[in-house]
Amino acid sequence: MIAAGLVYPGLITALAMGLLYRLLLTGAAPRVRLGAALGSREGLAALAGMLAAGLGLAAMPWPFHPAGAPHAWLWAWAGLELAFLLPLAPALASGAPKVVRAAIRRAQIGTFGRALLWLAISTALAIHASWGMASLPAHLLALAAALGAFPIAVGWGPFDDETSLTGAGVHAGLPPDLRAITDLAHDVAAGSLLAAALLAALPTGIGPAWIAPIQIAAGFVVLASALRRLGGRLPRLALPAILRLGWAYVAPLAAAAGVALIIAGRLT
Repeated sequence: MIAAGLVYPGLITALAMGLLYRLLLTGAAPRVRLGAALGSREGLAALAGMLAAGLGLAAMPWPFHPAGAPHAWLWAWAGLELAFLLPLAPALASGAPKVVRAAIRRAQIGTFGRALLWLAISTALAIHASWGMASLPAHLLALAAALGAFPIAVGWGPFDDETSLTGAGVHAGLPPDLRAITDLAHDVAAGSLLAAALLAALPTGIGPAWIAPIQIAAGFVVLASALRRLGGRLPRLALPAILRLGWAYVAPLAAAAGVALIIAGRLT
């Protein structure tokens, strides 16, 4: 499990997912000086977040997983949630009202979106290796809910920081090197979460194991590219509007997936 947490499907995998996510979303690779991160609390929090993302991925039921822990995904939620929240800790403790306001908004929106996303993911993972007619509705509803919840969970586009009042958002007052490392930590968390969601929602638990990485890679590229095309075309939403959107559209899909899971259990 330690080897998996460091190599595959752990920290190195999380870093690769984060770099790919940034490249697909912005078209540019990050330029980060890791040495600048070691002398600041923001940098250390970012590094801790990236480590948590790796541990979260290591707990998922990946194909060719060296530890072979199919039910360890119950711990993946904690690792990936910490991957988003740990880098926000310095901003929340900064004492600067604008920075704290931006960090609270990001934490509230992200936690709300990830709660909906994990409700869908857990439904899909509970029947990960079952794609019969009885379980197919649960899988499809979970996939739809995951697609709707992911942009909220990672703060993409309309769900991003509101900078009109807070200037640079959570980055206000940070030098460029620290902004780069905190952005990288967010990309690693977002890329890891997207990979975990695709692993759970796509039919990766059936068929030959070598097909699963192809499914995940293809889904990753398609979804990240779609987010890039839609970037900047939608207005920034206020927190109440985001909550209404999530409760009105995403939450019913996630709840329906859970109901379909119960029905599938009684049919089989």
